[in-house]
Amino acid sequence: MATDNFLSMENLQGFEGLSALEESAVRLHEIYKSLMTGGFTEDEALSLIAKMTKPNSE
Repeated sequence: MATDNFLSMENLQGFEGLSALEESAVRLHEIYKSLMTGGFTEDEALSLIAKMTKPNSE
């Protein structure tokens, strides 16, 4: 299954014409799917992604 996730990310490199926002959304979705496959709950996966994308606040 991990190989499938790797191949999916590899295929993204061939997508031309995506905006930076679209590319980021696809990559975040791939991370989400990987976390779910890894056994995280939906809430845990979304929480981790939110923490990854939140700018450092001081």
